[in-house]
Amino acid sequence: MKKITLKELAEVLNMSVSTVSRALSDHPDISEGTKKKVKEASVLYNYTPNLRARYLRTKSSGLVALILPEYNMFFIPALMKAISDVVNEQNYSLLIFQSDDSYEKELDIIEYCNQISVDGILLSIGTGFDHKKDLMELSTGGAPIVLLDRVWPNERISHVSIEGEKISERAVKYLSDMGHQHIIGVFGSMDLTITKTRHKGFLDGLKDFGQKVKGKALIIEADDDVENVLSKILKENPETTALYLMSDEVAMKVYYFLNKNGYRIPEDISVLSISDGTLPFLIHPKITHFYHSPTEIGRRAATILFEQMKSNEPSVQDVRIECELVELDSVKNLKEAAKG
Repeated sequence: MKKITLKELAEVLNMSVSTVSRALSDHPDISEGTKKKVKEASVLYNYTPNLRARYLRTKSSGLVALILPEYNMFFIPALMKAISDVVNEQNYSLLIFQSDDSYEKELDIIEYCNQISVDGILLSIGTGFDHKKDLMELSTGGAPIVLLDRVWPNERISHVSIEGEKISERAVKYLSDMGHQHIIGVFGSMDLTITKTRHKGFLDGLKDFGQKVKGKALIIEADDDVENVLSKILKENPETTALYLMSDEVAMKVYYFLNKNGYRIPEDISVLSISDGTLPFLIHPKITHFYHSPTEIGRRAATILFEQMKSNEPSVQDVRIECELVELDSVKNLKEAAKG
């Protein structure tokens, strides 16, 4: 069916163009009955808003961009859903881009977004980000930007993330309280800020306990053979009773290795992870984890972005989301076992 213009839609409805336009934009001055009638007619007659005309009229494209390093089955779907809900509530449309974990590509996408006049950008930083140089470039001109999840804490651009360092320190304390004195932390690529912060927190946690808890940090890069690397480290450290895993991606690889090689969880080795709360309930035994809420991060970041889009002098916000410990079945209480 041929698309019709806003003027033609108004003629069909016997309404003014301004009334139809405001109804489609959910303007508070328009009754719910009129809005319903106009929206139903727009679908029936195949009316699509002209974004260029909207921009010329309102100086707003009605578009918000979300730039992600990658898509995967963990965290990202719920994050996208939460952001989309906020964007829809504001009567905006969401554009989603994948940077293939390349900061250079992110810069190209940001430039493109500014060319098409998006009103705001949500960005999860990819590999290769140089915080000393690139924060200045990101915060100069163009649409307002809010960083989320993979961020670099700074005083120029608002950012929403979890307290990676503190969570890793809490992980060491929790395992220690459960009687574990030999812990290995398993981490992903050190090119990522989230890895660096969680890695640092783990090492700081080990220092906090001095001689009480011993541990090692194992870095697993994307192209590493996880089975060989982990097998070697566990053979070299047979006293290990617990593993701390920095993400769902790491947890999935490690769980597969442990089950394949006959390790009983938690009888032989305990497992604690950071998770978006999906994977821990899908495998056996269920993983005790610090719940990293993609919904809360998405909603907070999108809300802050709209606040900045509407403000002439937006303030920089540093938001750290608390992570709740969810105790399931993968950590053995060695202290209680010793009493028995």
